[in-house]
Amino acid sequence: MIPTKTDARKLRVSVFSVMKQNKTIPFVAILIVISMFYFGRTVYRAVSYAPTDEVALPNDVKKTFSPEEKKINPVLYPQYLRIPSIGVKAKVQKVGITKLGNMSTPNNYTDVGWFKYGTLPGEVGSAVISGHVDNGLGMPAVFADLKDVKVGSDVYIDQASGDTLHFVVRDIKTYDYKAPTEEIFNQNDAPLLKLITCTGSWISEYRTHNQRLVITAVESSP
Repeated sequence: MIPTKTDARKLRVSVFSVMKQNKTIPFVAILIVISMFYFGRTVYRAVSYAPTDEVALPNDVKKTFSPEEKKINPVLYPQYLRIPSIGVKAKVQKVGITKLGNMSTPNNYTDVGWFKYGTLPGEVGSAVISGHVDNGLGMPAVFADLKDVKVGSDVYIDQASGDTLHFVVRDIKTYDYKAPTEEIFNQNDAPLLKLITCTGSWISEYRTHNQRLVITAVESSP
C-alpha cells in the first residue's frame, strides 16, 4: 500500500505529539520538585520556628505574684486594642504567668494579650499588652507593623462596658531580650499602656527574637 499525503501528515502530527510529551515530562517533574521543596520548607519553618516569645517579669513582680486575679469589675476589662495608624483592631486576651515565670503570650497570632495580674488600662501604672510579630509560616501577625508606629500616634482601648480609653504614644524603645524589665512593668508616673512585640534576629536555639520593641503610650485627658 502506497502512503498518501494524508498518511504522511498524520505521521508528522504523531511524531510531533510524542516529542512534545517528552519535553513536557521533564518540565512537569521540575515543577513537582520545586513545589515539594517549598512545601517542605514551609512545613519545617512552621514546626521549627514556632515563636515562644514570652516576656520576662521583674523579680519584684514574681515575688508579689498571686495566682488569684485582681478583683476588677468585668466591664472595665480591655476588650479591643485599636491602633489606626497601622490598621490594628485586635481582640484582647487576658494572659498570666508561664511555668518559667514569664508573662505569657496570646495563644494565636491575631489577638493581643493583656497581663491580667498587672495594671488595668486607665489606671496609674504600666498596663502591659503583648502580641506576636509573625507566625511559623512567616506570615505577618497582629504586631507586624508595630515598628511603624510613631511618637504622637493614637492608641485606643475599647472596654467591655463600651467606653473607650485614648492613649498617645510618647516613647519607643528597643531592649535586648534578656534585659531587665522593671521599666516596662513598674513605670508608674501616669496611666500608661506598654505594647510589646519581638524584633531583631531570630535565635533558633531559644525560638525567640533577640530584641523586644516596647511602645509606651500615656492616657490622653478627655
